Amino acid sequence: MDESAVYGAIGEEGFARLVSAFYRQIPNDDILGQMYPPDDLAGAEERLRDFLVGRFGGPPRYIEQRGHPRLRMRHMPFALDQAARDRWMQLMTKAIVEAELPSDAAAVLTVPDGGFGEPYERIDAASRWAGLAAVDGILLRDTASMLRDWDLQSTLLRRALQSGARHLAADGPVAILDAVADLDGLERQILASATETRGGWASRLLAPLERAATYALMTGPIGPSAVGTAAALLTALGAGALAYHWFWTGLIALLVATPFEGIAARLARLRMQDDVGRSWWSHLLPVLAGAAMVGLAYALVPAHGWGMVLLAFTTLAFLIALGIETEGRQVRGSLLLAEAKGMVWLLLPFGIFDLWNAGLATLFAYAAGSFFWAQRQIHAEFPAQQD
Repeated sequence: MDESAVYGAIGEEGFARLVSAFYRQIPNDDILGQMYPPDDLAGAEERLRDFLVGRFGGPPRYIEQRGHPRLRMRHMPFALDQAARDRWMQLMTKAIVEAELPSDAAAVLTVPDGGFGEPYERIDAASRWAGLAAVDGILLRDTASMLRDWDLQSTLLRRALQSGARHLAADGPVAILDAVADLDGLERQILASATETRGGWASRLLAPLERAATYALMTGPIGPSAVGTAAALLTALGAGALAYHWFWTGLIALLVATPFEGIAARLARLRMQDDVGRSWWSHLLPVLAGAAMVGLAYALVPAHGWGMVLLAFTTLAFLIALGIETEGRQVRGSLLLAEAKGMVWLLLPFGIFDLWNAGLATLFAYAAGSFFWAQRQIHAEFPAQQD
C-alpha cells in the first residue's frame, strides 16, 4: 500500500481542516507569529495544504505551481532553532486534535528491518518505523491524557499500531533528522549522490555537461520524468530520421539525447525521488536506440544489401547478451564495454566521412568484443566446477 491511501482516507477536506486549524494559532504565537506576514497568512495556508496533499498522494499542485519544495532554501531567511521547531510541532499537534481526522486514516511509514540503527524503532519482525505517522486527533488526545511518565512518541506509535494503523512501506530512502544540524550531513549526501558518475566511458565524458544541466534544473519545475521523456522523443526522432535516409538529422538527434538520461538520473537522486530505472521511458529508451540502429541498417540496404539489417540485429543480440552477462557483476574493464551512449558517439567519425556501413560494422565488432571480453572475465573469476 502506498501513501495515496492517506490522501484517500483524509481527503481534501481533512487536509483543509488540519492546515486551517494550524494557521488559526499562528497570529497569536510569540515565536512563529512574527515569521508570517499578516497579509500572507491565506497564501501560506494554501501552500502548506497543497504541499501536504501532494506529499500524501493527492494532486501535485505544489510542485506544479512552485517547483521542487527546496524546504531548506525557502526557510533559510528565518531563525529556525530548536524552540521554533518544538513550537511548530506543538501547534500542529493541537491542529491534528482539532481537525478530528477519520480514524481509518491512521498509518505509519515503515522501512525494512536490517541495519537501519536506533533512529528507526522496530515495530515488528520485518520492519521498523521510518519516523512519520498519521493518526487521528481522538487517539492523540486520549494518549496525551493518559501519558504520565511515558514517552509520547513511543506510546502514540504503539497505540496507533494496536488500533490497526496501516503500514506504508517507503519506496525510497528515508532520513530521520533529530536536529537542524543533521540537515548539513543529509545535504552533503544528496549532493554527492547527484554528482556521482555512473556508467561507461561515454557517461564519464558527458558527466560535466550532465552535472551543469542538473544544477541549472534543480530549482525549477522540470523533473526527471520530463527530461527522460525528452530523451525518448529525441531518440525516436533519430530512429525515424535514420530510417528515412536523413542520416545527419538522425545522428544529431541521437547525440543530443545522450546526456538526457544521465541528467534525469541525477535530478532524481538530488530530489530523493524513485529510481528512474523503474520509469516507462527508461524501459523504452533501449528499444528506441535499437530501432535507430535497425533504421540505419534498413537505409543502407539499397547500397549494401540486406546483410546490413542482419548485422544490426546481430549487434543488438550481443548487446542484450552483454547486459544479461554483466547484470549485478563487477567486470574488469567495464568502463570500456559497449553501451548505447558510447556507440552513438563512436558512429560520429564514420558519419563525418560518409562511411555509415563501416560505422555499423564497427559497432558490431565493438558489441561482440565487449560480450566476449566480459564473458571471459566472468568465467575466469568463477571457473566451472570439475566433476
